[in-house]
Amino acid sequence: MSAQEAKARRLARLAAQVDWAKVVDPYSTERYDAQVLDELWSADRDAADEMCTSLYFAAVGDGSSVRAAAAEIVPFLVEAARDPDVTVRCDILQTVAEIAETGNTAPTAEVAPLLKGKWRPTVDPSWPAAWARAARGLLPLLDDEDDLIRAGAVRALAQAAAHADTLIPVLRTRFESEPDLWQAERLVLAVGELARYAIRHREAALAWLRSRTTDQGKGAEPDFDEDIEAWLAWYDEVRHDVRLHAVQALRRALPDHADPRYARATTEALLASAGASAHVPVEHSFTRIDVITAADRRLGADLPGRLGLARALLGHDEAATRAGGLRVAARVISRWRSAVPDLLPAVAGLVDDTDADNRVFALRVLAMCGPAAHPWADRIAAQLTSADEAHAPVREHAGRALSRIGDARCVPLLAELLTAHKGFTVHGGFGAPGGFTYGHPASADRGWNAGDLSLAEALAPFAAHADVLLDPLLACLAASAHQPHAYHTILRRWHQDGGRVIPRLIELLDDEKTLMVAAHALLRMDSGPVAAAHRDRLRRRLKHPETSGYPDLDSISPFDYHALTGDDEPVRALLHSTDHRGFPEPSPELPEPTLLRACVTLGSSLGASAADGLRELFREALSRKPGRWSDAPKGAVERARALWRVTDDPDEVLPGLEELTARSAADAHQTPGGVEALELLAEVAATHPPVAERVARRLAATARERIRHGNCSDAMRTVRSLWRLTADPRQVVQALIDLVGICPPPGSAGATVLDPLHLLAEVAAADPASVTSALPVLHALLEADERPVRHDHWGAVRDDELLCAAVRAVLDATAVRDAATAEDASGAEVASGG
Repeated sequence: MSAQEAKARRLARLAAQVDWAKVVDPYSTERYDAQVLDELWSADRDAADEMCTSLYFAAVGDGSSVRAAAAEIVPFLVEAARDPDVTVRCDILQTVAEIAETGNTAPTAEVAPLLKGKWRPTVDPSWPAAWARAARGLLPLLDDEDDLIRAGAVRALAQAAAHADTLIPVLRTRFESEPDLWQAERLVLAVGELARYAIRHREAALAWLRSRTTDQGKGAEPDFDEDIEAWLAWYDEVRHDVRLHAVQALRRALPDHADPRYARATTEALLASAGASAHVPVEHSFTRIDVITAADRRLGADLPGRLGLARALLGHDEAATRAGGLRVAARVISRWRSAVPDLLPAVAGLVDDTDADNRVFALRVLAMCGPAAHPWADRIAAQLTSADEAHAPVREHAGRALSRIGDARCVPLLAELLTAHKGFTVHGGFGAPGGFTYGHPASADRGWNAGDLSLAEALAPFAAHADVLLDPLLACLAASAHQPHAYHTILRRWHQDGGRVIPRLIELLDDEKTLMVAAHALLRMDSGPVAAAHRDRLRRRLKHPETSGYPDLDSISPFDYHALTGDDEPVRALLHSTDHRGFPEPSPELPEPTLLRACVTLGSSLGASAADGLRELFREALSRKPGRWSDAPKGAVERARALWRVTDDPDEVLPGLEELTARSAADAHQTPGGVEALELLAEVAATHPPVAERVARRLAATARERIRHGNCSDAMRTVRSLWRLTADPRQVVQALIDLVGICPPPGSAGATVLDPLHLLAEVAAADPASVTSALPVLHALLEADERPVRHDHWGAVRDDELLCAAVRAVLDATAVRDAATAEDASGAEVASGG
């Protein structure tokens, strides 16, 4: 029999063992057949790899659940992994390992709040037995000549929970004779994984792993030239230092167990330069910094241990080890408030490090800590000039650190950066000098990216220096072809902080070159019609709102022109109609959003024809039936708002809005209409007292339901509307307390914990006693050592500062009113005694 015939017979045998009706693509419902085996055994590596990937998706879909296909394909996957002629053996072993891992983790996986009670990961009942049978077939691969195949087999077998007690002795024995350090580390990790499931060999496995945390291996390499015999003996000895991986394995085997010995073993191993394997396969290699940060991360909540590790690494002679220490320090500081005074002096000591990258990173950590870095401001300022620091990134990071401290010595550097950057190209966002960006990176996206420095954040504190910074900033804005939001954010901040922004912008309206950039900046200041004197000049720059484009700093829309000058004639011109009714219908020349915006802008001055037209549009919207009961008919809310503004009559829209929101409390999920109809209903009800109480009940019920399902954004909007409608603390305080507990931290998308805190401060200012029930929660946020924000990113300390400021605003509002009450009582008592 030829080799080709033998292969064909073998594949036919494997195909006959598969119930192909169960091997289905979960996304396209395409059914696979025996052709799968031909492709998996194909000499074309790309085709085989593509089929391996397809089988992964057939088995686990998005990786959350194990499907029926898994039990059908795992026998032939294991056989393929054992066949040297298969070109994708490593990929197959990885696929098997990931399917098995999903099978072990899915039953206890966490489920998002919105999905609880509705869905959870599942494991097909046929999988455990199929995997238990197939796993035995991987044992011969532990002796394969290929290092990567041996490692792949170890990883897959580590998920063979049913064979844990059988495999642990096998892997331990294999470890004692494994000559390669990297392979030995995989064996240690596998023992830790299997110890989770073992019964008879569990304690022995844990004891063995603990012994590995103190075994320094065969020690330092002898000098070959001085003693060749000693070097040969050292080289031939099989005794590995796997302390870091033993700690990792123990953390996996005992996830809820904290042991201070882990930190000690980790520190000693890293200081002995045992942090990286020799002869690591290229695809699995890590830098020294990667090894250090991974080892630190495994120490979890052991603050004393991680502090000790950071201090030891920061004082090391080797630059790469100090670099790792800086990263450990940054991570620890991002998590614990008490780490700042403990580690910042050592970090500041590396501002003068011999390695430029370490100087940069040390300055980043100081910048992260903000005002806490003030004692080292002089040392930081010494890095600002090229005479003292030749490395430009170091100078720029020094400027950022000083800006976070609030030290104005960085202002000349910031002005220089702005002046040098009147035009720029974009690379993944707003581009700026020295790795700066113009935007405010969201905390969730920042991580430890070295290129996310925000020039907007650096400039924001310096309103007092707007005379120096404003014109260069506007020059950058004028040269930018991209969204100007970040620039305008800086200008608003300066204006709020008392900077001379609006007067200067008005002055710039006199110059044709700066007219439009100043006009657009003024619009973002919400400064009112401050440009009435410049209406003729601005009118020459008018463009139809649908043709002006965005951003277009060379033109202005009729709406913006009206906001700046108070002249509504261009807005009225939009509604010019030759129709006998005197009111235009939406058209390509006048899209509905533009028509409705014009009506809202002009309001009741439009008269009866506009009211009739809008009334017809609103009725038409209400008559449409959306695809789901929870969706608002498209355009209904916007039409209702315009009709209300034009008629100034709540009764025109209240029945329709109540119809739209009738089931809002039952709608747990965010819908295309969101809570916009409910917000408008509350706004209208505030002008019509007879319905206010009924609407308030609907708002409260909707808020409770949204909170119950974790929909923070809709809940926050609803509670804010409820407060504006009722001004009754009893209606909102408990909901706000609940929102403080479930809203994501600062820097997240949508509503964050800052939103309910800001509203609580407003409520406390009106009625301090009403927020008494919130005080324990607020004090807990302030007194916690572990920052109640997202950790492990540059913005963690800043987010924590914002959180603490918001909490203190509530407490201060309470304290001020309490102090005033006490003073009044004391005064009354004195007066009475007199």
